[in-house]
Amino acid sequence: MNNNRRIALVDLDAFYASVEVLEHPHLEGKPVLIGGSPESRGVVAAASYQARDYGCRAAMPMAQALKLCPHAIVLPTRHSIYKSYSKKVINLMLDETSLVQQVSIDEAYVDFSKITNNMAEAEALAHRIQGRILVELGLNCSIGLASNKLIAKVACETGKPKGFVVVKPGNEQQFLAPLDISSLPGIGPRSSVKLKSVGLTNLGRVSCAPDSLLVSVLGQSGLILKLRALGMDESSVATESVPKSISAEETFEKDVAVIEELYDELWRLAQSVSRSLQSQQMSAKTFTLKIRYANFKTVSRSASNYEFTSDPNVLYEFTKELLNINWVKSNALRLIGIGASKLKPMYPQGQLKMEIPDENM
Repeated sequence: MNNNRRIALVDLDAFYASVEVLEHPHLEGKPVLIGGSPESRGVVAAASYQARDYGCRAAMPMAQALKLCPHAIVLPTRHSIYKSYSKKVINLMLDETSLVQQVSIDEAYVDFSKITNNMAEAEALAHRIQGRILVELGLNCSIGLASNKLIAKVACETGKPKGFVVVKPGNEQQFLAPLDISSLPGIGPRSSVKLKSVGLTNLGRVSCAPDSLLVSVLGQSGLILKLRALGMDESSVATESVPKSISAEETFEKDVAVIEELYDELWRLAQSVSRSLQSQQMSAKTFTLKIRYANFKTVSRSASNYEFTSDPNVLYEFTKELLNINWVKSNALRLIGIGASKLKPMYPQGQLKMEIPDENM
């Protein structure tokens, strides 16, 4: 494990509700619910801590939340406002260091390793960021600081709200040991039940469990879980932006009007786009066919899958169907291309990444 890194997770507390309070100061100290109307079967997008005290939670039906807290103030979501504040927070952090990875509208990792000499200096800088966010932007945040992203994430969660938790290098396993297994990002309800059924109720027990037991419960993914329970995570703070789309195309040396040749080229392009998606650990939901006729007329058509994927067979079948529908078969093509868009990471940020797929998960 690399103990020379100093990484913080900055998480804005009750972000949506906090922004609404800034915009409407009379809401200070009141239970606030952000989301859809209960009459239209809306759900809670965010809840202030005052509303959470009554049991209200994000993703809960708004009608249910109002039964728990009848006097809550319901406001519609205003994504443009939240994005504006989020951008201000990110820019503030970029004032301190360029190594900032935004993982959601209200969370970002910050790597202090190259601009500090030790954990004490990193702690001082993290405190400075927390203070600036409050004083300059009026928002509270929680910070977890550790030698890797996993521990920083868990530390941040244990300190909410307004928390500041530091896990010193070498203390990762000791910090995790007493925590419930659900504290580890990526451990869902089903896996939690399975682990607890064999007595693995906290992360300390997981870290000491025989490999054979973990494999029997979670398959090969159990071995990855054990590494995480030991506090191991070598993932870096990535500053690259997520691409909007990934595409590939081919301009033929001679115009093509034979359907079988076009199918063959589509399959090669589907494999190429699939490899690019997988190498960047991305999946896509929308697929686009691009064709250009000999007279340079260009046509693009798209279709969406019901789930995200990087499977070349899915890319091929979607674009093949688009070709069959949209190609005027009497006209030869000089170019054909396919694209994948509406991308998302294969592994949600902060989720425990199980490198070895397992159906038991």
